[in-house]
Amino acid sequence: MEDKNQNHKQALAAVISFALLGGSWQLYGAEAAAPIRLKTLAAQVASMTTRVVSSDIDADYVVATLPAGLTFEPGATQTAVVTIQNTSNETWDGNQLRLGTVFRTGDKDRWSDWQTETWLSPTRIAPVGLVDKLIRPRQMASFNVALHAPERTGQYREYFQPVMDGGAGWLDGQIVALNLQVGETANVAEAPQPKAIVIDRGHQRGYWLENGVVVASLPVSTGKLGYTTPAGEYKIMNHIENAYSSEYELWMPNWMALTSAKYGFQGYGIHGLPYWRVKPAKFEEGKIYPGGRLYTNGRLYEGFSHLGMAMSHGCIRFGVAESGILFAWAEDGTPVTII
Repeated sequence: MEDKNQNHKQALAAVISFALLGGSWQLYGAEAAAPIRLKTLAAQVASMTTRVVSSDIDADYVVATLPAGLTFEPGATQTAVVTIQNTSNETWDGNQLRLGTVFRTGDKDRWSDWQTETWLSPTRIAPVGLVDKLIRPRQMASFNVALHAPERTGQYREYFQPVMDGGAGWLDGQIVALNLQVGETANVAEAPQPKAIVIDRGHQRGYWLENGVVVASLPVSTGKLGYTTPAGEYKIMNHIENAYSSEYELWMPNWMALTSAKYGFQGYGIHGLPYWRVKPAKFEEGKIYPGGRLYTNGRLYEGFSHLGMAMSHGCIRFGVAESGILFAWAEDGTPVTII
């Protein structure tokens, strides 16, 4: 009996480490126009529901069930059922409880390219059947997470965390990680980088990868006609929290210069939306002005409405908050592939 219990504990530990943040899949890529080299998966993981047990007794919730992994055809849609248990001493309002998107780092409200029309927004999913209902301590809440796969083949990981919108805010507990495979695996010997960035000019998307797994896919703005961002292999050369362009008289927050082995630094970089410092009395907080310019906190951001379109002067722009998260995540030397 003791051996059986030990085996059960070992198996359970393996399930927990895989199903939550410790997922061990390797990424591959197979899109003809822009391959991302990845390792072959050691084994195909079936789309199955795994019972998860958390040891964090101080958490507001534990993850009771979630899929061990889902495999998609490019552009296909599937639903993953995620169930959490209220382990706090508080009663939750079903009208406020949501499953929110997060980054692997824990930063909140990550834009998800996997969203469907069943989501409340690109960052929120409502629970099943809990309108005007309460979730008391030890009771369960389930979310039907409908996911629409991107066309790019590869290995992805989507991160979520429960939140009480209009209430207590983000609940404390284990981040929910869904391992998602799109298309077939590729048999490539080259090992993936610990961290890497891929900028897809055709789809105006920036992919953040960890050990070959796409952990974030976000809209970007690359160079417009006449200012095309050049394709190639680069590395992040430096970090400047607030760089200034004298040519365009704009500040560029979270600047990361790009250098290539062949040409060195050519003036291109990754940064947040550029901005002008303006007098607050002349602008309305949070308003978008002509030209897609967003005003907030004394700054008028250029190109806020242009994310997802090629509208920059050659650099790669991310959103205001997203660029700050990327700035902290990507060290000097992180490889950047522009396709």
